Amino acid sequence: MLNRPEFLFCWLGINKIGATGAFINTNLTGKPLTHSLKTASSSMLILDSDLAQPIADVLDDVLQMGYSIYSYAGDQLSGVDFATPIDLTRTSDADLPKTLRKNTTANDIAMLIYTSGTTGLPKAGRFSHSLAAHFWESFYYFSNQDRLYIALPLFHSAGAVLGMCVAWVTGATVILARKFSTKTFWDECRANKVTVIQYIGEICRYLLNAPPSPLDKTHTIRMAHGNGMRPDVWNRFRDRFGIPIIGEWYASTEGTGILTNYNKGENGVGAIGYRGVDWGLKIAKFDIETEELIRDKNGRCIECSSDEPGELLTIIDSSDPTRSFQGYHQNSSANSKKVVKDAFKVGDSYFRTGDILRRDKDGYFYFGDRVGDTFRWKSENVSTAEVSEVLSTYPDCIEVNVYGVQIPGHDGRAGMAAIVAKETMDWDKFAKFALKNLPRYSVPIFIRKAPEIEITGTFKQSKVDLVKEGMDPSKIKDDMLWLEGKSYKPFKAAEYTRVVSGKAKL
Repeated sequence: MLNRPEFLFCWLGINKIGATGAFINTNLTGKPLTHSLKTASSSMLILDSDLAQPIADVLDDVLQMGYSIYSYAGDQLSGVDFATPIDLTRTSDADLPKTLRKNTTANDIAMLIYTSGTTGLPKAGRFSHSLAAHFWESFYYFSNQDRLYIALPLFHSAGAVLGMCVAWVTGATVILARKFSTKTFWDECRANKVTVIQYIGEICRYLLNAPPSPLDKTHTIRMAHGNGMRPDVWNRFRDRFGIPIIGEWYASTEGTGILTNYNKGENGVGAIGYRGVDWGLKIAKFDIETEELIRDKNGRCIECSSDEPGELLTIIDSSDPTRSFQGYHQNSSANSKKVVKDAFKVGDSYFRTGDILRRDKDGYFYFGDRVGDTFRWKSENVSTAEVSEVLSTYPDCIEVNVYGVQIPGHDGRAGMAAIVAKETMDWDKFAKFALKNLPRYSVPIFIRKAPEIEITGTFKQSKVDLVKEGMDPSKIKDDMLWLEGKSYKPFKAAEYTRVVSGKAKL
């Protein structure tokens, strides 16, 4: 279901009878869609009639799973011919007996929320009723006077938990957008006297890329609250739109730890959190090539020193509902891969976040990269996030997605960047900028001139298909460039042959 009030009514109604809802990504089609529906192991599919076509395309598979399909279309009864319309005029408004949920506890699963699928098929994270929404009420000073603008999809934990659940526990008003749009974002915020906006991933970059307006600072917003605001965007976003507080936080759909940075513009700009409270967080030494944690002679993980990057581990405590790892629904193999036991002492358990972080001497945490995104080239570690941040500051770069590609006959992976550029882009000047501001081994060897960057339904850049296509021009429809000497030049079949045959110096 798309963002609409009926989503919330269904969500609460399902919980009220003691059942569990599985929130399906509305962007999914084909195999990822059927995979998510199968993983849910549900019996009923409640369908927004605006989303009928993707289900119609896989209808036989859905029916074979045993689903009964019910459709809703706002004030109109559904016109979907393969679903039973939901007619609220025939539904009693009598209260439901509490016996339906009398055995429900805080540790029971309230809903399934899927991972974004950036590294494969989505996995269904299990959320219990003991959501830590009250934490945000006190830490970010939410109150019933706040008016929270949610343009994020409700099928994801950011919009659902950090948006709706926070509003429910604080009594704040929600202004719910059907979807995110740079054209309507600020107008809707001004019209509804919004005090808090929510962001995730690349949303703030998209808002910055929109043409300036004399109304940019005409609003009532006290805070931007979310995660994934990159350091190269942070101050530019705050300054242009006049937003005094950035409430950046770090969490994951299935994880057990939280980081927060309630930032008013002083120290910690660009940080995803602060040490403040001991949340059982550790940054452990990590091997980039094997993607395994490094152990000492006693078999224990090794905590990183200040400013040393490593994988973030968050403690698992089954006695504390907010730190209990609920795991993935129907995916025991994925569950076991995310838990490291006897990490720092015998008997402990930690959740592997899959994120590379560092903590400075003042206690601020900074995001580095996703495990698997950082790669080795010329015996050096290359962080795709750090390279992307640098390249994104070049004036003619609209959007940058950096990743590593394998080259036959070469060790490691070579840097490549898909770049959406302005028409005024001068690639020779861009090469000089990259070589000046990055170590030579970090400068992307290959450039893919992309018309747009593919993103997930939760506004995260997708790299999977880009990595699969590699640097072979026969597999890539976009024009390509490569770094030859100190400038970027066209990269076509002849150049590809030189590279893979080992005749080109990289």
